[in-house]
Amino acid sequence: MKGMMNINPQVNLTTGQFAKLMEISKDTLFHYDKVGIFSPDMIASNGYRYYSIYQVDVFHVISLLKELDMPLKDIKTFLDNRSPERLIQLLEREEKTLTAKIHRLEKMKKMVSEKINVTKEALEITPTSIHVEYNDQMYLVITDSKPVTSDKNIYESLLNHHKYLTEHNIDEAANEGWMIGVKKVLSGDNLLYDYLYTRVNDSKYANHLIEKGIYLVAYHDKGYLTIEQAYSRLIQYAQDHNLVLKGYFYEDILLGELAVKGFEKYVIKLSVQIQD
Repeated sequence: MKGMMNINPQVNLTTGQFAKLMEISKDTLFHYDKVGIFSPDMIASNGYRYYSIYQVDVFHVISLLKELDMPLKDIKTFLDNRSPERLIQLLEREEKTLTAKIHRLEKMKKMVSEKINVTKEALEITPTSIHVEYNDQMYLVITDSKPVTSDKNIYESLLNHHKYLTEHNIDEAANEGWMIGVKKVLSGDNLLYDYLYTRVNDSKYANHLIEKGIYLVAYHDKGYLTIEQAYSRLIQYAQDHNLVLKGYFYEDILLGELAVKGFEKYVIKLSVQIQD
């Protein structure tokens, strides 16, 4: 215990000053002291508690470890037995944890950004309109789809798709889409979807390529139960304008269960390539 003569206000901070510097409450410092993790550098003869400015680095590491969900007892064990070698070992392990956490957060941010973009697009559409747009080539990850003739088939198709993404360490997208061949639609087999798909940015994950070119696009704001209306409008438009459709129809959900309640309110974007 040291007297007031040894207090240097440039180095020794009161509990309140140190708490303010670290942007925490004084109660946190009292708790850390109580459990023996982080204590004042000195206690003056009048009972005032002082933390050294040189303790900031230690507190930052404690905060980091706590943020990474390390139990306080494990942090105490390290501090009680600290050494350069143990510090390297600890920080290398936590660096791996941080890298994984950053990756998860980046995936979450990407999904949130995609959801924002498609939701904004849905709010700007004219449901009855049909238009032509140019698309650059895009990469897809596709998995086989069962005929959407029952909830069981839909569930199993979705389950299989997400299992494939997980097994191949491919990031989930905001929404998966459904594909069906043009020939099937023109012959009336609207329920015999070929694939589910997820859009990806890297070709190394892709097993299907959407060709760059001109696409015919329609929107449908009455959900999947009446999606054939959008197909009929697209096909009729193509016939009226002597356009030949090729490849697949692509269904993208712009507004799904997160934005609206019930299949009948979903907003779906339907696109198909026009043959040159």
